[in-house]
Amino acid sequence: MPTDNDLFAEEQTMVTMSFGDHIEELRLRLILALYGLVIGVVLTLVPGINLGQRIMNKMVEPAQEALTLFYNDQAVRRAEVADAGGEVSETAQAIIPADAFIMELGKIAPELKLPEAETVKNKNLTFPIRYMESGIIKIVNQGMRPSNALISLAPLETMTIFFMVCLVAGLVIASPWVFYQLWAFIAAGLYRHERHYVTKFLPFSLGLFLSGVFLCFFGVLPVTLKFLLEFNVWLGIEPTLRLADWMSFATILPLVFGVCFQTPLIMVFLALIGIFNVDDFRSKRKIAILIMVVAGAVLTPSQDPFSMLMLAVPMIILYELGILMVARKKLGPSVRQTD
Repeated sequence: MPTDNDLFAEEQTMVTMSFGDHIEELRLRLILALYGLVIGVVLTLVPGINLGQRIMNKMVEPAQEALTLFYNDQAVRRAEVADAGGEVSETAQAIIPADAFIMELGKIAPELKLPEAETVKNKNLTFPIRYMESGIIKIVNQGMRPSNALISLAPLETMTIFFMVCLVAGLVIASPWVFYQLWAFIAAGLYRHERHYVTKFLPFSLGLFLSGVFLCFFGVLPVTLKFLLEFNVWLGIEPTLRLADWMSFATILPLVFGVCFQTPLIMVFLALIGIFNVDDFRSKRKIAILIMVVAGAVLTPSQDPFSMLMLAVPMIILYELGILMVARKKLGPSVRQTD
């Protein structure tokens, strides 16, 4: 760190950027970041690799598994009630097309005198759930359970979601380049002796972003979905997930987590360049928590309070972590720094 005289001399000799120069620098960095984003998106669309399709299938898996597990648990619970001779609701029954049932029954018992399948077409057979000790009825009922997969309600919905997934995946692939352009824009407005912080912080910034993305996708999303499905069980409502709703939730929320994980790094950076110190962060803690809670409600794509808390709570923890890091290194404008 130079002395005060050196810093004053540097400030006098360096070229001062005007507001227009900053706008031009921002435009240049945005264009370069967009080039990287385009390359990342193209990589997801390369034939043969099918990276976009693989990523989309991977993102659909948590919802598919959660729905399958939900309906399997429901079937087990209903079967246990039936085997115990308990009361069964009128809707707890298996409805099977009569012609299909006769055709399958004829395959396993051809000696039986059964009517022609055509004579009972468009008719159904209803089996109370208490008779589900039969393995055949269990299998049929399991196969006929509705809503064990995501549904699409519009002709262009699936294609639109696919390209949105490719766009987000391309952003994650190009994130090292995009973050470099972001920090390069910040470095353009710093003194010469402050610019080395950019090269130090860039790897940590990228690591925090990717950590937030993967933590949300593999940790937060399954827990959130399980909670929401259990809430449906409590109300006695069978859920159906729409593809657009789930994919919007599964793409936007990880990106928000990745950006929010930059909080402690930004706090340390602001302290290093002398804008804030630990006392400033502590005195504004209540306002910061309020802003984080509001941001959690605004940034989460769903409207449930659980998702909002799942974002707001890590942000608050990261803010406190940032305070600890700043206090430990004794950073801030009131403390003289040495390299």
